[in-house]
Amino acid sequence: MAVRRFRWATVATSLKILVWVVIAGALVKIAFFPSSSEDASAQPDPHATFGQMTITPYPSSITNTISLEGTIEPDAATPVKATTEGKVNYLFVEDGAPVVAGQRILQIEYEVPGEDVTTTDEDGNTVVTPGQATKHYANVTAPADGTLKLDALIGQQFAIGDSVGSVQPSSFSAVASLTPDQMYRIDNFPETAQITIKNGPAPFTCEGLTAGTTSSATNKSSDDDNNSAGSSTSLRARCAIPADQKVFAGLQVTMEIVGGEAADVLVLPVTAVEGRYQTGYVYVPTDDPVNPEKVPVKLGITDGNVVQIIEGVTEEQEVLEYIPGQTTEDTCDPMTGEGC
Repeated sequence: MAVRRFRWATVATSLKILVWVVIAGALVKIAFFPSSSEDASAQPDPHATFGQMTITPYPSSITNTISLEGTIEPDAATPVKATTEGKVNYLFVEDGAPVVAGQRILQIEYEVPGEDVTTTDEDGNTVVTPGQATKHYANVTAPADGTLKLDALIGQQFAIGDSVGSVQPSSFSAVASLTPDQMYRIDNFPETAQITIKNGPAPFTCEGLTAGTTSSATNKSSDDDNNSAGSSTSLRARCAIPADQKVFAGLQVTMEIVGGEAADVLVLPVTAVEGRYQTGYVYVPTDDPVNPEKVPVKLGITDGNVVQIIEGVTEEQEVLEYIPGQTTEDTCDPMTGEGC
């Protein structure tokens, strides 16, 4: 009787061990060797058709803010030019001195020929006596406030319009590069921008915002001349730093420009609109999913995520949420960098 009980206990223990081995094997199979047939069924077919995703224009408010990375630059120096031909006779200030507009910088000495005197001698001959030249003096003054950089010495000869130095102002400007796409987003260029300096003062407003082109020399290669000079042109936004803001040349800044605002207007995601400036197209679904109807629309401002629809489609009209043929990579907005 004791022998039989021992045998049943041994069998029960073996069965328990076998069950645990089966369970452990199943867990390993699930964790490290998933079924390929299950994976294949779980993955969506890239060629499958899931219907047309549509959206209708909806009311929203847009603030078209463009954020640019730039630097602090000193304002350009104003040249000081000779006002007459002659030689430097006197220096009122030295190189590196602070000056104010209208202050005398140097004096130029020049001669004015005298008039010839004609007389008749006792024999009736005409005698011409050359006129005596007289010395005159002209002062050259500072054209602006700033620090003087003097390029003139006592006795140095100058012609009218020659540069005798320059005045470097103490003012600075924030300067940032613009792309043509960003220029399209600014219908009416504002007069101010918001400046943020990392680890600097609180964000502040700069005045006199302008946009213009600058040219810089470059080198280009050719078969005839491997070092022939060329030039490149870039768009730059510039605004004046207020006098009460302490800044330094070379500081990195963020310049935010509000290119337009619109409240309670119809908008669509930029993914649904082909085009960004003034005119564009949307696609209206039809009975044939492969051939949606291309509808022209008039556009307003955009913030890079949505674009204002001025006319072309109504609030009740469905359009495709994505331009036909557009991929995920195509949703990259070059104006803002979003989705890139």
